[in-house]
Amino acid sequence: MYNLVAPCLFGLEKTVAYELKKIGAEDIKITDGRVHFKGDDIMIVKSNICLRTAQRVLIQLGQFKASTFEELFQGIKSINYSKYIKKDYKFTIAKAKSVKSKLTSIPTIQSIAKKAMAERLKLLFDTDILPETSNIEIPFNILLQNDIANLYIDTSGASLHKRGYRELTVEAPIRETIAAFMVEATPWNISRPFYDITCGSGTIPIEAALIGLNIQAGINREFLGEKLPFIDKKIWNTMRSHYISQEKDEDFVIKAYDKDKNAIEIAKNNAKIAGVENHINFEVKDVKDLNIQESNGFIISNPPYGVRIGEEKEIEQLYSYMKKLFKTLDNFSYYIITSDEEIGDKIGIPFQKNRKIYNGRIKTHFYQYLAPKKKI
Repeated sequence: MYNLVAPCLFGLEKTVAYELKKIGAEDIKITDGRVHFKGDDIMIVKSNICLRTAQRVLIQLGQFKASTFEELFQGIKSINYSKYIKKDYKFTIAKAKSVKSKLTSIPTIQSIAKKAMAERLKLLFDTDILPETSNIEIPFNILLQNDIANLYIDTSGASLHKRGYRELTVEAPIRETIAAFMVEATPWNISRPFYDITCGSGTIPIEAALIGLNIQAGINREFLGEKLPFIDKKIWNTMRSHYISQEKDEDFVIKAYDKDKNAIEIAKNNAKIAGVENHINFEVKDVKDLNIQESNGFIISNPPYGVRIGEEKEIEQLYSYMKKLFKTLDNFSYYIITSDEEIGDKIGIPFQKNRKIYNGRIKTHFYQYLAPKKKI
């Protein structure tokens, strides 16, 4: 069993933990921006393929105090690497990060960690020289936070938000992990109307369609873990085949609008790459021109906001159009992400919940209003 960590954006931890529980992870624990869990090779593969809201999946090799470079050296040297490295393997300190710690020089942290690891491996293999002649390379990551060092092996490679379908995008797109979180936070199902009225490059409706069809987030991409020699390569193929067999053939159409013609063309292309183009109706249309006749539906959107895109006057006008539209809708639920803390009043929705989500360094709010159940 490995000690595993799934880093995520601040605010998404509970959703990541829920996703991990669904796929059978054990001993799940939440900390700020990270979800810790235990699992075997199969769990590493499943979590990479299935997690929609995590950033990556890391194997945690050790944790220790490191307020000095000597403590860093001794801590790295004390870790047992025999499961992961053979005598001729190449190894690198691929990434290092220091947060609120005394040790801040990233090149020095990487250099000392590499030397300490080499010393440990020389003892392990009873040699004075590590040949590093193999084509196999094991990349290690170090995180120093509050003077506590953590050593990891990354099994994901590119961040898990990179599903592979977003070849082109518009200015300031929403990240795929946040879009998936927004959909998973709602009780929406494919029998209910779904509208994204400011869809941009289509990330929210595409993520919703993937969820509706039970297409796993990472099913069409590659992972660094596929090159790690200590994880059986057959597991990757077996689990991919399993999850493809679980995909659903459902009949539903999500409706997505944006006034920007270029954005809609990009969204259509992205949906086609994702394999969900038959389940999303993209249309060039401004919010002020929308006429929605369905009832008991969902508006799930990421409208542009001042710090991210345009002029304040244009944003205020958009809010007025949204307010006018929402007054005409019959028993709709609203899920909106924005940095505007007064959006409820501006669009006329009495939001019941508000969850802070950090999109990089931008603090946003995920506002939620669930319509009451209609009596039949």
